[in-house]
Amino acid sequence: MGKARYRGKAGGAAAAILISAAIAAGCVNNPGDTQGDLNKYSGPVRVKSLNDTGGDGTTSASIVPIERIQNTDYVALDDVATAIGFNDQWLENGNYGIGDRDARWVFRPGESDVRSGEKTVRLPAPTVKRSNRLYAPVSGLPMLFGNVTSFRMTGNSLSFIPKPLASDVGADDRLAPFRDAVPTRGEGKLRAHSAGGIGGFDAQGANGGASDASAGGKHADLIEEAKKYLGVRYNFGAEPYEKSKTFDCSSFVQLLFGERGVQMPRTADEQGRMGTSVSRDALETGDLLFFSVPGRFKSDSTVGHVGIYMGNGSMIHSSPEPQDGVQITDINKPYWQRTFLFAKRVLP
Repeated sequence: MGKARYRGKAGGAAAAILISAAIAAGCVNNPGDTQGDLNKYSGPVRVKSLNDTGGDGTTSASIVPIERIQNTDYVALDDVATAIGFNDQWLENGNYGIGDRDARWVFRPGESDVRSGEKTVRLPAPTVKRSNRLYAPVSGLPMLFGNVTSFRMTGNSLSFIPKPLASDVGADDRLAPFRDAVPTRGEGKLRAHSAGGIGGFDAQGANGGASDASAGGKHADLIEEAKKYLGVRYNFGAEPYEKSKTFDCSSFVQLLFGERGVQMPRTADEQGRMGTSVSRDALETGDLLFFSVPGRFKSDSTVGHVGIYMGNGSMIHSSPEPQDGVQITDINKPYWQRTFLFAKRVLP
């Protein structure tokens, strides 16, 4: 089975397109190479100059080669994912996914339609499968990734431009603590009791400390149900649990909330558009917490991960790290404080 990758590269650049980007996948038997005449899809790619984009041409960039396929410029999607810092995989159903902790974009070989959560984006030309790699037309990249990354076209390659570091813009202090609206039972004494979980291991917090979901709260039953899945394996772009017996971050939320009559979208990005905003210092059990996944070549405002707040500064979530699977994590740690985007209250 393929495994999601975490990556980044470097290089240089010159004349330019600016766009921005952010997706689910697994492993599989894949359909045969795409056949057909692509001549009718060929056409020029519109490119902005450095003056238009405000670039100076000196920033270290991540380079992706462009390939000419039947008079149309294409790029390999695994190269694009690597350059931006996303995960990508062939999914178990033969599709191809790209995203952070779930598949935000799902591609079908030989087709122009790309599923992005509940929406469909139509590319100007179909994807092409060659040697178990999937290629997409360069002219379609802005509509896919235009909100999460910047790049410019330089001859036979694309140069992805790194975003400023938090320290570069004076925004490196985001270490505000997470707090409950009303202190929950057992505050400050979170201890693991996960041995009875479906996954069969004792969950540890993100930094090796034990955690517990025996905190009270309005939706304590949700947390107790979620704990039954502790240790269930993480799988990027997981199929429904009944079929795959795995989760990614958003499918875990989707299952638990669906059991309570709340139909959630499939990706963390779209789940983040549900519910009512909540302050990080007024959280309640069952609130959803949304985080970015750091990457030098993508926006740090892009939703890449979701977890369920348990109370007492802990969340339960499905993630490939620090362990692999459903786990309990202490979120009052610098990594989670810095990558936190917002919280939403979806359950009544």
